[in-house]
Amino acid sequence: MKNLNNIIVISFKSILKNKRRNIFTMIGIIIGIAAVITIMSLGNGFKQSAAEQFEDTGAGKNAATVDYITGTGEAVKKNPFTKQDIDIAKQVKGVLSAKVKESDDQGYQAKMTNAKKQSDISIFKSETLTNPEKGKGFDEDDNELRHKVVTVDNKIAKEIFNNDAIGKTLFIDEQGFEVVGIVNDSKTPSSVNMPTKTFNQYMGNLSQGYPSLQLTLKDGTNKKDVANKVADKLNKQGTGAGEGKYSYTDMESIMKNITNIFDGITYFVAAVAGISLFIAGIGVMNVMFISVTERTEEIAIRRAFGAKARDIEVQFLIESVVLCVIGGIIGLIFGILIATIVDALTPDYIRSVVSVTSLIIAVGVSTLIGIVFGWIPARAAAKKELIDIIK
Repeated sequence: MKNLNNIIVISFKSILKNKRRNIFTMIGIIIGIAAVITIMSLGNGFKQSAAEQFEDTGAGKNAATVDYITGTGEAVKKNPFTKQDIDIAKQVKGVLSAKVKESDDQGYQAKMTNAKKQSDISIFKSETLTNPEKGKGFDEDDNELRHKVVTVDNKIAKEIFNNDAIGKTLFIDEQGFEVVGIVNDSKTPSSVNMPTKTFNQYMGNLSQGYPSLQLTLKDGTNKKDVANKVADKLNKQGTGAGEGKYSYTDMESIMKNITNIFDGITYFVAAVAGISLFIAGIGVMNVMFISVTERTEEIAIRRAFGAKARDIEVQFLIESVVLCVIGGIIGLIFGILIATIVDALTPDYIRSVVSVTSLIIAVGVSTLIGIVFGWIPARAAAKKELIDIIK
């Protein structure tokens, strides 16, 4: 062990003697490792984001989602998941609980019933909305007290209230709500924002355009079989059976396929980026051959003092490994930094996840390069006999 420590110390000293040359040699390894780590981190980030999104759609371990699609493919006008439908789903063996799944991206379909114009609108629930473009909006007190207040978009303000909507009454399904603000950041036209608890009390019978039923299953059940049984039963007895179809999509299987595709793309691109590591390895071999030539005198002295060919070979091999590992660690740090910067600049689109596997690959590949491309120069150094050097 002591001898190994001495060899490593000597290796560092040898590398430091030719800093400039060794730094240029390490650049290829640094670039290659940094590229591989960056690509793998971003690939893992994409994969994790996809997994989280699929879990939200029912790809969890004991979760499944039953969707409802109308015969025409349009948004539903009548809630296909009533209390009766939920009770039907709960009766299926293996179902622990069931509830209507809500999506923040979808509004609830309702009818605007003002005398001047009647049309379809989308209602979005919100705890508070205090910074509308016009008006005061609504706060936590409005939500807690279930005040009948709403904000509307410009389209409703113009067509119903001639751009004078603040303080007026908007009728939704024959119920009056005071307009307290105008907001135009909604995802759909003719949209209304309403306090969550107000909505739950007065509009609880409404449904989102493309609703789904979230099932929680008992441990040990076959998710696919149970979910398909629920869909079949709803297609026979469900509220919306005559106007559309209930169906189960195996999101877990889709998630696995997408994960495999992500893995394949990530490893392929990482392998392409890793070509630079092969080129860097050639550079390491070249530098080590130069080092062997320059240190012939050192080899002779060591052989004169009894060093064996094996000792000389180990010395130069460890120097090669140390050179590559240093480059690999620097490349690893740069790779993590680049991935983090990309993550910070595009938080809504790209995220990076550095895994333990990535770290092991970085150090392992660097070590392997040092061994593979350092072995031939190390063998050349070991074959130098004292008598041949003297000649």
